[in-house]
Amino acid sequence: MTVVNDFDLDDDGKIDLSTIYDQPDPRSYFQTLINLEYRIPESANSIFARIVGALRAAGGQQLTTVLDVGSSYGVNTALLKHGYGLAELFNLYSRRTTASLSRQQLIVRDRSLFQGDGDPDLQTIGLDTAEAAIAYACEANILDAGIVADFESRDPTPSEASRLAPTDLVISTGAIGYIGAPTFTRILDCGARDPWMALFALRIFPIDEIAESLKERGYSIFRMAGQTFRQRRFAGRDEETEVLARLEALGIDAAGYEAEGWYHAEFFLALPPGEIIEPPIANALRL
Repeated sequence: MTVVNDFDLDDDGKIDLSTIYDQPDPRSYFQTLINLEYRIPESANSIFARIVGALRAAGGQQLTTVLDVGSSYGVNTALLKHGYGLAELFNLYSRRTTASLSRQQLIVRDRSLFQGDGDPDLQTIGLDTAEAAIAYACEANILDAGIVADFESRDPTPSEASRLAPTDLVISTGAIGYIGAPTFTRILDCGARDPWMALFALRIFPIDEIAESLKERGYSIFRMAGQTFRQRRFAGRDEETEVLARLEALGIDAAGYEAEGWYHAEFFLALPPGEIIEPPIANALRL
């Protein structure tokens, strides 16, 4: 079992990694998560790319605006838009690679690396409460734009609403559980169109409330049946024990999944009314 010390459990039974999510640069983030074999962005990327392709085909346009909810330092964008692999990012921000660099030197380096030539027609917006993480991702040209806000507790400002308006696709790999239906409702209220949504949610965080709020607006919700995605290893015995207890309370069988020492996520696709008949994912089960 992987053991990461000096982190307490948060209210949801996970180790509290909030200190690495809002540092001046991403080094602590990557240097901590590599020890936990963090991998969900890599698994998610191929699905997101497929969804972007289907969205473009359905809409007949190439330019696509993607909103990453819980974007942190822009990891999903680094993979989806800039073409990096997760292993490359772990190496780019390792102690060995970055020990001699100041924050400004790291930004200069990253600006030369993240130039958008992988998919220049993909415009990315990061939404997160972590101001330092958003600032770094924007300064380093990883994200095209960023919004620092908690839409669980307040409406977007006029400026934020204007930035959210062109969103074609909402993605998330780790925010659900920390954010819920209010955030997605407020995003939809800003849109010039109803965006598609491609969402990964850990099994300890049921999406029922989010799904119902989207259904009320005419969305069809699909779950990729028969497959889960490993997010990361548990950081220690206390985290594993707490998560397994929560799953048992939810009536979710952890055998073969979390009982093997990993967080597992499911994938959900939400499609607005009238845009597409068949969801572009395998084994799509309508909720």
